[in-house]
Amino acid sequence: MGSAEYIGPNDEVLEAQARICTGPHQSRPLGKKEGDPRPERILQLIAQSARGELAAAQRVSMAQMGAFFAAMTIRRGFGEKTGWSAAEQEAMAGCRAELEKCLPSEVLFLLHPEGGYRTTHPGAAQVAAALGKVLRGQQLDYAETRRSLAVVLADQVGDAWKAALLIGQRMNLESYDEVRGYLDAVSGAADVLPLEVDSLTHFGQPFDGAVRYFRPTLFVAAVRAALGRASVLHGVDEMPPKCGVTEEQILRALGARTEGSREEAANAIQDPEVGFAYLSQRIYAPDAYRLRTLRLHIKKRPPWATTEKAQQLFSCPHRNYMVVGFYHAGYEEKLLRLLWERGFDAGMVVKGEEGSSHYALRLGQPSTAARKALNHTRGFRREAGARRDFAADVDPGLLGFEYPQSPRPEKVSAAAFAAAGMAALAGERGHIYDRIVLNAAMVDYWLGLCAEAHEAVAQARAVVDSGRARAHLQAYIERCK
Repeated sequence: MGSAEYIGPNDEVLEAQARICTGPHQSRPLGKKEGDPRPERILQLIAQSARGELAAAQRVSMAQMGAFFAAMTIRRGFGEKTGWSAAEQEAMAGCRAELEKCLPSEVLFLLHPEGGYRTTHPGAAQVAAALGKVLRGQQLDYAETRRSLAVVLADQVGDAWKAALLIGQRMNLESYDEVRGYLDAVSGAADVLPLEVDSLTHFGQPFDGAVRYFRPTLFVAAVRAALGRASVLHGVDEMPPKCGVTEEQILRALGARTEGSREEAANAIQDPEVGFAYLSQRIYAPDAYRLRTLRLHIKKRPPWATTEKAQQLFSCPHRNYMVVGFYHAGYEEKLLRLLWERGFDAGMVVKGEEGSSHYALRLGQPSTAARKALNHTRGFRREAGARRDFAADVDPGLLGFEYPQSPRPEKVSAAAFAAAGMAALAGERGHIYDRIVLNAAMVDYWLGLCAEAHEAVAQARAVVDSGRARAHLQAYIERCK
């Protein structure tokens, strides 16, 4: 029932979505001041698209319509500052008759959900029931979330409802049960593959990649592998709308194949000469991967942008760890709760560069109760069954990394990152080398794998300078050719 190929998206409507498809405190009403998108213009574009009057490249897609009207409906329950403006009220009243004539019934349901939606399709009925709650600003329980997402992943409803469900739950500030449902809908505990290694660390980075700063995760994994600390990396080749540089792109630039199976990744992790692996989402969760283009049309990040980072793919019988990047305040608690309840021996979340767990080379303003600083780190260690929490702003200057600001690379591309990372692992000093060493060291220190931060830095430097880290990365590349 979904679209094999997406038309559009329409740029004007995307701009409107960027304003209204967000939470109760951040939404910006349309037409409130000069320069804002005019709501009557947006509604006319939607009507023209529904009637087939616009060229495919300019047409408003069904996914855009779903996200837009879901947002408008949810915003009826928002406060004065983020709810409907006078211009929106006037435009909706003026266009209502026209929209009711041209919009498909599933889109009209998003604008007027109070009447319900009749369907004999069980999957559509499940999503309609879920939307009936979401569009009223309510949240789903874990089972409702899982059932609805199963329908979405199986492509049993159209793009309008997929977009409405995803953006609607994000706008309602998804509950912990919903976060847990999104995680398990893609890959649950039953899918975790056991390995025979002493310790195993999952790294969860934003799937949309880097556009400003060097992406060191792959090279950090090589450093840790040289220290006997196995790592798992996972992600995609490219994720809209940001479409930044990802680990998968860097590996391809290094000549590695990225289509390997979960079993091939397991063998690489267990090989003492390699000690880490990357696994693509298109291999371990192809249904979720197929929805990536939908993200371009809903404009804002769906809940999966949070949970996909916390996916557990493997386990080991001894010590299991996870490191996850975050940006938006509030999600750190939900992520840490996921890691604790899944039984990890230690877990940590870092507000790193571009929403990753990557530490910047300079600490800015310290964290406050309302705002978390770049390099803010929170986590836990499980000791004799008890939870020991930690929280700190990591200052690289205290570890000998003195920078007036966190440097940006001269060129942002997979090829440039691959070359810079390999040069650093060959001993070339500079900010790329320092990023790799700092990030490898801080992960091992906070997870409890090294008792002192300065000792963790010394260990990381030693395996880089000796060439051992580069040898592990080269062994992985050779294995993946």
